[in-house]
Amino acid sequence: MQKTLLVAVFVLSAGTGLATAQQGPAIHEGHLNQIDANNDGGVSQGEYQSFMTESFTSLDQNGDGVLVEGEVAKVLTPEQFATTDANTDGRVSRNEFLRQVMSDFATADKGQDGQLK
Repeated sequence: MQKTLLVAVFVLSAGTGLATAQQGPAIHEGHLNQIDANNDGGVSQGEYQSFMTESFTSLDQNGDGVLVEGEVAKVLTPEQFATTDANTDGRVSRNEFLRQVMSDFATADKGQDGQLK
């Protein structure tokens, strides 16, 4: 679980609009290797979504199916949280979370081939 959280921290800091808003770093090869479930040298959209779904579950400390700022304060700034909270209710649902991280995947997929390498 610690490995999952560490990679989630990096992925979230590179994502949630940061890739464009703050020119965050690209995902490092070592992080891709941890997400690359089939060891083919790239991270497919499916692998990324599976990993981020697991990350959501790990971040949801009380298991209520939503993230609040206190649960993600170590990995998201208030601005990142607000960007992910699409309906501005102060909570990030699994759907909001996945919508944002998959949007970040699409932005990072420079080759538009459904793979991060």
